[in-house]
Amino acid sequence: MAVTDRVVGQEATAGPLLVGLQGGTSLHFSAGREYLGIIWDALDGVAEQAETADDRAVRRHLHIEYFPGDDYRSPDSVPLVIVADWPEP
Repeated sequence: MAVTDRVVGQEATAGPLLVGLQGGTSLHFSAGREYLGIIWDALDGVAEQAETADDRAVRRHLHIEYFPGDDYRSPDSVPLVIVADWPEP
């Protein structure tokens, strides 16, 4: 499902990163502060790759999702794909 209302919220809680949707269209992150950095580092990294790329046709993206044995992400998280695309000329 796409985030359509361009709202992203975060909440500092205890525990691993939980990615979810609120109201069906707002992206929401909750986690301990040390785990919230996963998202913000990923956003910065994908944006930097897109801004400095010589080949703008390549779709830079990063998957944030739980896998068994992962102590950083909650098994209740929804998978998230962060994408940095340039508009077509």
